Amino acid sequence: MITNLLNNIKGKAMMMGMGSCLLLLSASCLTSCSSADEDFFYQDEPRVRLVGDYTWAVGSDSITFSFVAFGSEVTEMEMKVDAQIMGEVANRNRVVNLSADAAKTTAAANMYSFPSTVTIPAGEAKATFPVVLKRDASLASKTVRLYIKVDESGDFKSGVNEENHIMLIWSDVLSKPKNWNDLEPFFGSYSDSKYRFMLVNSDGAGEFSTETMSWALLNSYRIRFQNLLNDYNAAHPGNPMTDENGQLVTFE
Repeated sequence: MITNLLNNIKGKAMMMGMGSCLLLLSASCLTSCSSADEDFFYQDEPRVRLVGDYTWAVGSDSITFSFVAFGSEVTEMEMKVDAQIMGEVANRNRVVNLSADAAKTTAAANMYSFPSTVTIPAGEAKATFPVVLKRDASLASKTVRLYIKVDESGDFKSGVNEENHIMLIWSDVLSKPKNWNDLEPFFGSYSDSKYRFMLVNSDGAGEFSTETMSWALLNSYRIRFQNLLNDYNAAHPGNPMTDENGQLVTFE
């Protein structure tokens, strides 16, 4: 009886020991895997990817812009694009080659400009270059696009397919901002009529962004637009402002 009891206790102790070992092995594996992840770095040939300003690109591979938000005196708009290296920085200047992909570009050559080469300085991981979009009478009725791609140079190959280019899309036609999901808590659901009203009454703000504007500023715009809308509706009794879908425009 006593012998059986001792054997049972010994067996349980062995099982507990095995469990402890398994736990230790699991922890060791996790630690090892974590260290491996932390030690990982890009080891392929140096490449370049193009990244647009978040205000306009919102994390995508394209920049969308409309001149409709600006007065006729604004004839061009400069966009900033980053050429970012994939790999380690170097102790010398390196050159990135750029070109427009004719097959994917619909804008005429006189409607834009950008440098054909960009220099990433020694010790830096990126360089910013301008892309100038020009206003043309034809943009009042159509949208055009410019597809800028990275060409191989003596210093870099192009980046991965999803990021080896940047698409710029512009017009003189009203279009929904890409960041409207961020703006919806302030201004409600989107409509062209509402957005046009906002732009006309923004004193030249041109665009709204939670990245560049504080909560207080955006909220003050909301209050201002609603007050102006109330004034409009009061001046048009029985005919309040509605959007293109027949819905009442409101900022409340």
